[in-house]
Amino acid sequence: MGPGALAIGSMAASGLGSIIQGIGAGEQAQANAQAYTYKAGVALLNKQINLTNANWAVESGDIKAEESGLQAKQQIGETLATQAASGLDVTSGSAARVRDSQESVADFNQGIIRWDAAKAAWNFGAKAATDEAEANLDTMAAATSKQAGTLAEIGSFLGGAGSVASKWYQGQSQGAFSNILGS
Repeated sequence: MGPGALAIGSMAASGLGSIIQGIGAGEQAQANAQAYTYKAGVALLNKQINLTNANWAVESGDIKAEESGLQAKQQIGETLATQAASGLDVTSGSAARVRDSQESVADFNQGIIRWDAAKAAWNFGAKAATDEAEANLDTMAAATSKQAGTLAEIGSFLGGAGSVASKWYQGQSQGAFSNILGS
């Protein structure tokens, strides 16, 4: 095998290696983009779950507050019945103030229940916002990964072409192709 054949083989190996490297870079970029797209989808699903949980927290708080209010009304009614059965004047004085105090405590308890539910809903809403931001970042990362893959492919192909041209020039200047090209 002469020097010309070796030079051509070397150029072919360089060119083929660059093509394979470029294809590999493109495939890796595509796989990365798909992984980021998947992560974005999961983050958006988590966002929906957290928004649903926020609504459920508010609804649950409203129900618990209403139940607490109904229990308080029952207790106030029992207090009224007990006071009346004892012969107290239930329309004024300390008997009325006791029931007013019970109503104030009941209102306060309902407010705490609703506040706790609102706080839980806010936490779920904040997590949903974080999930949405994560999804946006993952979507951008997927697009960037695709662009990086395209650039890596182009760079690999251009690098391979430069390497082949360099080997061609080197071989020609050393007369490796004189038998093949008839120079």
